Amino acid sequence: MDVEPAPGLFSGRRPSSPASHLLPESVKSNGYSAPALIQLFAKPPVRGKVKTRLIPELGESVATDIYRYCLDYTLGLVRQSGIDYQLWLSEESQDSIFQDQPYNLQQGTDLGSRMLSAIKSRLEQNANEDSGVILIGSDCLDMTPTHLQQAIDALRNHDMVLLPTFDGGYALIGCRRIDAELFANVKWGGSMVLQKTLENAKSLDYRVSLLETVRDIDRLQDVNHYAELKSLIASN
Repeated sequence: MDVEPAPGLFSGRRPSSPASHLLPESVKSNGYSAPALIQLFAKPPVRGKVKTRLIPELGESVATDIYRYCLDYTLGLVRQSGIDYQLWLSEESQDSIFQDQPYNLQQGTDLGSRMLSAIKSRLEQNANEDSGVILIGSDCLDMTPTHLQQAIDALRNHDMVLLPTFDGGYALIGCRRIDAELFANVKWGGSMVLQKTLENAKSLDYRVSLLETVRDIDRLQDVNHYAELKSLIASN
C-alpha cells in the first residue's frame, strides 16, 4: 500500500457559514462533477440519539442543537458544491432541515457495513466508468470545498482517500474500489479506526492518499474550538 499526503491542501479556518461554501471553479470546469458522487451519511437530529457523548455535560437539548448546527453546515457544503450527492440517513425522517429531499436509508448492522453497502451500491452502478464515490460524515466543521476537491483529485490515481481526524478516525473516505475486508475488525468510535482501516487497506494492496488532519465534533473539548458552538451553548 502506498500512502501519500495530498499536496498543497488549504489549511485555513473554515468560512463562518455554510452559505459561503462554493466549490472552486477548478473542480467545476474539469468535468469532475459528473463521475464523482458525494454520499452524505447523517442521522436525523432527534433528541437523545445524536451527539450522545456530549449529553452528560451539556444535556440532550444542547447536544441536539450542536448536531443540528453541524448537519446544517455540512448540508450547505454539499448542496453548493456543484458535485452530485446523495443523502443517506440512519432512519426515516421528515425533519425540515432536509427540505423534503429524497434520501436513502443506510443498510447494515454497524458503521462499517453501512458504509460498505452505500459505497458498493454506487461503484456497482457505475462499474463501466472510471469514477469514484466520496462518503462524508455530518459533524466536521473543518471540512471545506478544498477537501472535496483534493479528494476528487486523489481518486484519479489512488484507490482510496481519507480525511483523518484528531481522534483517530476520519471524516471522509473516498473510494474507486471497495472490498468487505476494508472495514473488518474496525472498532467504530474508538481511537484506532484510521489505523485499522489503513492496515486493512495495506493487506488489500490499496493505493491510499491521506489529506490533512481535521477535527470533528464528538466531545466537549472539540466543541470548545469553535466560537459559534460556544455561543450556541451560552444561548441555551
